[in-house]
Amino acid sequence: MRIVQYSADGATACGVEVDGEIYPTGYPDTLALIRDANRGLETAASAPSRSDPIATVRILAPLTNPGKILGSGVNYPSHGDEDPDFVFPDEVVWDFIKLSTAIVGPGDAIVIPPADDVIRRLPGGAAPLSEYGFAVDYEVEFGVVLGTRAKNVDRENALDHIFGYTVFNDVGSRSVQFHNSQRDLGKNFDTFCPMGPCIVTEDELPDWENIRVQSWVNGELRQDALVGEQIGPPPVAIEWLSSIITLEPGDCLMTGTPAGCGTFTNPPRFLNPGDTVTVSASGIGELTNPVFEGTARTTPPQGCSSRRRS
Repeated sequence: MRIVQYSADGATACGVEVDGEIYPTGYPDTLALIRDANRGLETAASAPSRSDPIATVRILAPLTNPGKILGSGVNYPSHGDEDPDFVFPDEVVWDFIKLSTAIVGPGDAIVIPPADDVIRRLPGGAAPLSEYGFAVDYEVEFGVVLGTRAKNVDRENALDHIFGYTVFNDVGSRSVQFHNSQRDLGKNFDTFCPMGPCIVTEDELPDWENIRVQSWVNGELRQDALVGEQIGPPPVAIEWLSSIITLEPGDCLMTGTPAGCGTFTNPPRFLNPGDTVTVSASGIGELTNPVFEGTARTTPPQGCSSRRRS
């Protein structure tokens, strides 16, 4: 099944996509469906026979309120190889988190805030890559959504705990990430976690090793790899993480990105307002987001004064 979240008539709900039509499941969001376990899946499966499709909907990120989003910085050999200074670790690495406040859905804007506000990234600054402002990069990531609680789960049984799979774009500011080791901050600007277009339930993608992930910027193919190339694929990831962290229904794993992100091209090719980014996974679909220039500020622009009313 293809599970989606949508907005219709001012309300958010969870639905099932069948042949391009969205059928309501009766759940207010995807997390509620996931937490209802087998009954939730049975309810979703019967939705097309119980109701008519929703006439006008806006598709949202398929899961907007996960408890945890855990990420692996280098989980494809090709991504490590493209950085001449990278030294491969001696074990699988899960080294950052994403926050739910960064999640956006299909068609939503990736917003790059002003680089001359509180956090300043201007030419001549001390931060690496500050000549590119926030140096915003894209990274296609195969996403795993947990369906049941997982604690001390071995890799042989890990797939039993997966609800389904989705696609993430792990957008990040390299000039924040690489300065003072602020990886989590750099990856969690509002709008820097596009997700979608849906969650495909685990049973429909049994050959996950052969799922192809790709990214395009303005129609140009930038990344292209198979999930099976990962150093620590989903079963290994669940075993590793659940040995120390209890994974709950709805928690998400961003399982790394292959070579081709903008940081390691020569010269670097970062995202700019006006760009369009598409990430995809075979069997799941495409997720496209435009890039906008943000205008919201905490402080007035340099040279401008602010007045307070007495």
